[in-house]
This record gives sequence, structure tokens and C-alpha cells, in this order.
Amino acid sequence: MGKIYKAAPFLFAFISAFVVIALYYNQNSFLEAFEAKTYDLRFRDMRGPIPSSADIAIIAIDDKSIAELGRFPWSRSQYVRLLDRLSAAGAKVVLFDVFFPEQETKAIDRSFAAAISKAGNVGLAVAFDFDKYLRVIGSTHSRPEIERAAAGIGHINLLPEDDGVNRRNKLFIEAEGKLVPSLGLMGAMTALGEKEFVAGSFNISLGDRRIPVDADYSMWINYAGPPGNYPRFSFTDIVNGRIDPALLKGKVLFLGATALGVYDMRVTPFHSNTPGVELHATVADNIISGRFIRHTGLEALFDMALIVVLGLLAFYLTMRLRLHVAIPAVFLLSAGYLWLSYWIFLQGHWVSMIYPPLAAMIALATGGSFRYLVLDRSAREMRSMFSSYLSAKLVSRLEKDPDAAKIGGDNKEVTVLFTDIQGFTSFSEKRPPQEVVARLNEYLAAMVQVIEQFDGTVDKFIGDGIMIYWGAPLAQPDHAKLAISCMLAMKKEMVRLSAKWKEAGVEPFLIRGGAQSGEAVAGNIGCHGKKMEYTLIGDTVNQAARLEGTAKYYGVDFLIGESTYLMTRDTYRYRELDKIRVVNKLVPVTIYQLLGTLSEPEDNWVAKFSAALVLYRARRWEEAGTYFASVLDEIPGDQPSRIYLGRCEDFKKNPPPDDWDGVFNRMDK
Repeated sequence: MGKIYKAAPFLFAFISAFVVIALYYNQNSFLEAFEAKTYDLRFRDMRGPIPSSADIAIIAIDDKSIAELGRFPWSRSQYVRLLDRLSAAGAKVVLFDVFFPEQETKAIDRSFAAAISKAGNVGLAVAFDFDKYLRVIGSTHSRPEIERAAAGIGHINLLPEDDGVNRRNKLFIEAEGKLVPSLGLMGAMTALGEKEFVAGSFNISLGDRRIPVDADYSMWINYAGPPGNYPRFSFTDIVNGRIDPALLKGKVLFLGATALGVYDMRVTPFHSNTPGVELHATVADNIISGRFIRHTGLEALFDMALIVVLGLLAFYLTMRLRLHVAIPAVFLLSAGYLWLSYWIFLQGHWVSMIYPPLAAMIALATGGSFRYLVLDRSAREMRSMFSSYLSAKLVSRLEKDPDAAKIGGDNKEVTVLFTDIQGFTSFSEKRPPQEVVARLNEYLAAMVQVIEQFDGTVDKFIGDGIMIYWGAPLAQPDHAKLAISCMLAMKKEMVRLSAKWKEAGVEPFLIRGGAQSGEAVAGNIGCHGKKMEYTLIGDTVNQAARLEGTAKYYGVDFLIGESTYLMTRDTYRYRELDKIRVVNKLVPVTIYQLLGTLSEPEDNWVAKFSAALVLYRARRWEEAGTYFASVLDEIPGDQPSRIYLGRCEDFKKNPPPDDWDGVFNRMDK
């Protein structure tokens, strides 16, 4: 009996999966109707509109045109005017979703045919009639003399699904021994410069392009959006010269009715009243852009594999966890699969959203019933095994922060540091790529170790640069001091690395950086299901990046913003360098050079520089220049003193205006 109990769960699991596979294989009509609706859901409510091809546009037979030109259908002389305008504008191809089956007058028809022939890029529509077996039993063409003048014909038959929604387009119809392409395929062929297509096994070849189709050579339509997603030009605006010809040049133009009164409306996943001409434009767009939806044997194999996988996983969770844990776990598993299927859809593959979750639900129901009826006595054993499958630490973290994996952000008080290598570009230009990468990796590895020692977070590597921050995701009250300590440690580490490289006869590096403290938005930034990363954005980040660049101008290694200085001046020693106003900012900021800790003795030249700065801001150029020169005598390479000495000389000759506030406007980022 015990063996039966042990084998029963596996038996139930496989039976559950087999039942769903049987339903899938036989295409149960009830479930298939739901599956079809998920196709619509993915377009309308999940993905939403996407940009359409800039090369495709609609010439609309709209209410405005009918109001100006009169009741539709119009005289073919209007189409002659249209083609003259389009030819002059340089349109690539014009595809008519309109018939001309009856004679208007011989003169007008000859004139229209001549205009079509002269344009040389006009495709006309044909519609076929079918019997219940979808065999061609008739057709509607434009008049022979008009059709002969066209560059080709394309069928406009749209065959909706059982629920009335148009999800596919039959790319060609065989009639009288010829393969007649759909209007959309014809437009794509012209746009791609292809004269013919080849029907293969579940694909249609268009040059080097392979269009995925089903057994009936129907292509699933990847809708770009609701009606109006493609640019529309009113028929009357074109014929009356109200459209800039540049907007029509090189365009693939589909001409058709958009006015409700003309009754050429179709049901699509996005809208129940979509002009039929937009469906043909969408088909052409899919083929030109290669943005297909594949629903072939490969996707069917994936569906069946996931039916088994989700069914077994759900059964496993149900048998191993308490029901109050297993139920949400299986629902999460199903939700995860739904997200996966949607992500796969975005990659151009339609896999089932119904059958694999159904397998998981059946497995949950079957497994839950079996546990309740047969295995309830082993509940304590199951509870004892709980910790083997779920980390208590992870659960605790998720309970405290359930939004950790969501896109969004919080305002955080942070310190941001940007560093890079001085002269790295010239270094890399003189070295082979392998040496450059090896040296860069050695440097970055050493810096990362230092950063981790001071609880910093490496946000990203930007070439030879590093973006580091403190204060997020967890608050760090001493984030500014941690950042300054880290900078000093990085300088010390660079001394060690430089000594090592000199011993090896290799050119050492020097680094510089900029740090600023303040508020920033911190959170997971990006596109869910594509790429996300936890990062910081905001003015504090921008200021830190600009300070790093400004450090090069002043010739110092680390430049500190005023906020960081105010938070750390009781521990670290600085030299005030300047008051600057950066690009796009009105309020000036004071910047400081990091010198060391307060426990270290202050050099005499630092006091001289401070005194010189006071004299400089008091417009006492001669005295200030003397002090700056004195600093240069002690520190010959001091770039800030050299800069100020130059300014003093300039201001002696060209004094600043009376309202000068001592601020230097830094124009470079």
C-alpha cells in the first residue's frame, strides 16, 4: 500500500499533463477561443502601440474628402489628379484598396489608365469569392484596360477568425493558375525591390527574407496600434495641393476608405472599427521591418514542453508545501509563465497563455485533493521540509520590501563619486588592446576592493571611469564620510599600484574624481522584462559627474562639492578652490580639493592660498597675484594658483563689472 501511495502522485502528475496536452493537440474550441483572446490582450492591454514604419502612409478617403469632392464613389478624373500629384512628389508605390469594375466613360477611363501607366508604380485591388471550402469561385477586378496599365494587382480578401477578429492575412491566393499576392505583400515587394515571391514549407521567400506562415500561407499580423497609427493624408488635401510633397516622397502609400459611411471597417485586436486599408498597410509594415509573429511547429513544441514542465512543477510544489503556501506559489509560477510568454511574444513568437497555466491549475487541484484525502497524516513531515525549499532570509527580506523588484524609486540622501584615469585615452592609443584591457582590469579590481571596504556600491563602469554611491539602497547616515575615506584609500592604493608598475617598467596611472552629496532618486530603472538596474538619477549625480570633469581643469585629483564638504569638514582637511556656476545652473557652488585628514599637519602654502583667495575676491589683484605666486614658489605645479595668477593679470587689464560676484562661469560639462 505504501508503494502505491508513493507512486500515485507521479501518476496523477503525468495524467494531469497528458489531459492538457490532449486538449491542446485537439484544439479544444472553448480553450482556443480564450487563447485567441490572449492574442488580442497582448496587443491591446499589455504591449500597447509601437512606432510604425516611417515609409508607410495612408491616403484616406475620409469624411473631409467626401464633403469637398462629393458623394463617393468619385469620378476617376479625381484619381488622375491624385496620381499626377503623387508622381510629382516622388511616391514609391501607390496601392489602391478601391475597385473600378464598371465603365465611367471611355475618355475618362483611358485618361485614368494612362495616368496609371505613366506613374508606373500603381497596384490595383482584386477580391475573390470562395465556396465553403475556400475554393475560388469568382473574382472582382477593375476594368481590363485599367488593370493592364497597373504595375500589378493584389488581393484584398480579409478572412476573420470565428469571433470576427482579423488576426491573419492570406499572403497569396491561387486563381487561374496564378499566385496573386495580397495587397500588403505587393506593397512590401515593391518597397523591397523584389519582383516575385516563392512559396515554401511554412514560409514565403522574398529575396533573402523569409516570411513565416501557416499551412494555408496566412501570416499572423503584428499590429502596430489602433486606427490612425499610420500617418494619414486626406485624399482631397493631396489633389488640392495642400500636402507638402516632401511628406510623400519615397513613401509606400495605401489608398482606401477611412470614412465610416463607406463601410470598409474591420475588427482587429486593437479596435472594432479599423479601416481595412490599415490592415494591408500593417501587413506590408511587418514584412518590410521583419517584425513577424511566429506561430509554427517550434512554438507548438514549446507549448507542449511547458505544459509538462508547469504541470510537474505545480504538482511538486503542491506535494512539498503546505497548501496555504503551495496555492500562492503555483499562482506565482503561472504568473511567471504568463510574463515569460508575453516576453516571448515581444520577441515575435506566439506561445500559449492558456494551456500551460491550465496544466498548473489542474495539477494544483489534483495534488491538493490527493494531499487532503490521502497524505494529510504526513503534514508534519512536509512542514519540517519547508526550510529546504525556501530561504527564511529571502522570505524575510521580501516581506519587509515587497517592491524590491519593481520599477520605481525613492528619494535618498546619498553621496556620489565619479572617478576616471587621467590620460587614459592617450595611453590606450599607444598600447595594444590586450595590454590596455589587462591594465584596466587590474586597476578596476583593486579599486572595487577598496570601495567594498568602505561599503560603497559600484553603480557602473563607464570605460575607465567608475560611478560609486553611498546611502542607497540601505540608508547610511555617514555616507559622506565613507565616501571621503574611500577616496583617500583609493589614492593610497594607486600609490601601491604605481610603485608596482614602475618596478615592472610600465607607465603608471593617475586618477581623479568628483564627489557630491545630496538627494537623488534611487530605484530599479529600466524596462521590465528587458533590462533593469538599480541606480541613482538626479541633480546630485549630475553635479558629481561634472565635478570629476572639472577636477581636470583645476589639475587636482579629487574635487568635492559644497554639500559633501559641510558634512565632513570636522574630520577632513580641504582647500577651497573656487565658486563656479556650471552649465544650465544659476546658483553657484563652492568647490574644494580634498587634502587629507585634520589629524595631519596643514602645509603653509594652504594658508597662503586661502589668503590669496580672499584678496582676489576683494578685487585686490596685485596683492592676490603676489600670494598666488608665492604658493607657486612652494608648489611649482599647483594648477589652481596658476589659473588665479592668470585671472589676476587679466583683471588688471580688463576689470570685471561692478556687480562681479567672484564666481567663475564654467561652460564645459
